[in-house]
Amino acid sequence: MKIANKRSLTGIIAGIAVLATAAFSFTTTVADHPPVTGDLDAPEAVKQIFQHACYDCHSNTGQVQWFDRLPGVASFVSRDIREARKHLNFSEWDRLSAAEKEGALWQAYNMINSGIMPLPAYKTLHRNATVSASELATLRNYLNTRRKAVPAVAGKTVTDTLTTPATLPVAATGIRFMPEFRTWQVMSTTSRFDNTTMRVMFANPIAMQAIKNKQIHPWPDGAIIAKVVWEKERDSEGYIHPGKFLNVQYMVRDQQRYKDTGGWGYAKFETPALKPYGTVLTAQTCASCHKAAANTGGIFDLSTFN
Repeated sequence: MKIANKRSLTGIIAGIAVLATAAFSFTTTVADHPPVTGDLDAPEAVKQIFQHACYDCHSNTGQVQWFDRLPGVASFVSRDIREARKHLNFSEWDRLSAAEKEGALWQAYNMINSGIMPLPAYKTLHRNATVSASELATLRNYLNTRRKAVPAVAGKTVTDTLTTPATLPVAATGIRFMPEFRTWQVMSTTSRFDNTTMRVMFANPIAMQAIKNKQIHPWPDGAIIAKVVWEKERDSEGYIHPGKFLNVQYMVRDQQRYKDTGGWGYAKFETPALKPYGTVLTAQTCASCHKAAANTGGIFDLSTFN
């Protein structure tokens, strides 16, 4: 009897401990709610889509569900919310420049359209976060109304000449400017509607062979993509052509060296002076954006693959 009583007492104590832990977890704050300094400025229909799909993690006003507070779960939810806010916080929209706001909206659309966001695991438990086809069309139509007009120029203009400096500049990620990209094969041309830029993308021989062989999951180490960016200009006859040179961007594949950024290293060299842009942390932002191109190994606009 004494042994049975001890077991019964042990069971009661264990049960109380479990209940106490659960109760504590339900009263624990998973995410704080700092003040809203400036909310997203968009039509109500557009704003509502972002609110139900993104705001729980990407704002200071998000609400967590009861199961988000469960022991062993709350810490992960809290971490994800902190990371999400660092990347994009709709409650601090006023802290972004006009260009950053445009870029954030297009990136959010691309992530939703590609199925990367909201996270599939998140949508499984938070069904209200799912964005329907009609809602996606609403976002697309709204973004199309925000396209910038390509400026017209009188007569013919001469595109800035890109010259190679005697000492090749090196980005914070350790990637140097590679003038040899001019000898690589053109793999794609692209156009962005949010900032009126046009680009020509070059692939080095390793990258081009991977494209031809459809071996991009994953891309082989040594593959390099170069992207040359210009502002778009419209001449007197209505033709769009490259205008002011803006920058050259590189993506270098090395799964071990750049494991923290998805196996790709990033670099950007701006203006004809080819000034290295950004810091090591900038590469994290690039890697996050390129998750939307997961179907093509992290490379946007891989038209020659289709």
